[in-house]
Amino acid sequence: MFTECYCTQFRRSANALTSIYDEALRPIGLKITQLTLLRSLSRLKSATYNEIAAELSLDKTTISRNIKLLIDAGWVDVSGDTDARFKVAQLSPAGVKVLKRAEPHWRAAQKQVETEMTKHLKVPAQAVLLDALEALQRVGAARLEG
Repeated sequence: MFTECYCTQFRRSANALTSIYDEALRPIGLKITQLTLLRSLSRLKSATYNEIAAELSLDKTTISRNIKLLIDAGWVDVSGDTDARFKVAQLSPAGVKVLKRAEPHWRAAQKQVETEMTKHLKVPAQAVLLDALEALQRVGAARLEG
């Protein structure tokens, strides 16, 4: 199963990370993809689908599909604009509550990942790991802009 391809290894790792977070969030009925959107909306306060897509580095189609699930659950409110480019989303009161309920479950998954990574990095994982991942994101963003 070994490959020296960084992309393949990162994709495999991303799938494993998703499983860790999904398992931690299962008791409250959330998936990490949903929590990520809720946390993003919490940071942004209110935002168009385009702004959310930019914030999360995802395409608008993915955002639209995933926000619909959050709207159906009652966690996100959206303006009534018929043009998706101008719809504004924000957390509903129920969304704020589920986000608060999710926090300890998310923190448990974070701790699990940090503990495992610290074994391999031999230093506290949080700063080193986040710096490395953000550096990769900047490289990817620069390539898209350039």
